[in-house]
Amino acid sequence: MSETERKHWGAGAHERKVENLYAGGVENYIDWHDGYLNFGLWENGIADYIQAAENLVHRMGTLLGLNETSKLLDVAPGMGTQDIYLLKNFAPQSIDGLDVTWKHIEHGRRRSREAGAEDRVRFQHGTAIELPFPDCTFTHLLSIEGPEHFDTREKFLHEARRVLQPGGVIAMADFIVKNPPRNPLEKLVAEAARKLWQGPRANVYSGEVYRRKMEEAGFGQVEIQEIGAAVIPGYYREQMRPESIRAITRIRGFALARLGLLLDIAVYRGFTMGLLEYVLVRGERT
Repeated sequence: MSETERKHWGAGAHERKVENLYAGGVENYIDWHDGYLNFGLWENGIADYIQAAENLVHRMGTLLGLNETSKLLDVAPGMGTQDIYLLKNFAPQSIDGLDVTWKHIEHGRRRSREAGAEDRVRFQHGTAIELPFPDCTFTHLLSIEGPEHFDTREKFLHEARRVLQPGGVIAMADFIVKNPPRNPLEKLVAEAARKLWQGPRANVYSGEVYRRKMEEAGFGQVEIQEIGAAVIPGYYREQMRPESIRAITRIRGFALARLGLLLDIAVYRGFTMGLLEYVLVRGERT
């Protein structure tokens, strides 16, 4: 477990762009928001970010059907907090986390060590489109707000099927196109959100296309649930709080903090314009 395990992406590699997006100031996060990065699931009166973030993670664990026999692969686990939560609340046999951002891996390993869970919760650096695991290794695969970044999501789905055992379950929290832009302003907002968030153009499509790509990759029983109204507005309000803006500015610096604010605004506007939707996706490996 050392720096030698770090992957070094080429100058023009998409993985490098995504890592640069997330790496700025990560060492300063420490326990801000308990290390969670997801949008949260703001339902049943939840108004606190950490509760919303854990509510989303719990929903995903339930959607997967995790239990004590599960061997879970978490692709894009962020700083590892969600995997410690899943271990404590669902008790899977093992969790392997793979993230493109090396500083996330360092945080994840620290959290696993502090939880006394190094033998069951492991993290490594890598790319979602070349999963460094043998065929049929896992019973379950999770990705929360990662697939929109993968270059491409379709390649990831084929890799996901490869590493899952027959009958294995995949669950993702992701973004889709709700409606295509209808005018220059909507086109500007949609393109701004995509570019700021390092989302490949090939990943921009509707739920119907998403379902077809899942099936073509070898997944059946595909379910796609739209839950944006319980996710995006709550996250936007949290990010726009003066306390949050000050904290992120301390953590990431003025320039990166303002870039993040622009991204949050673009995503929120995309949602309120009916262009963007947040979805939970589940499928079973055939």
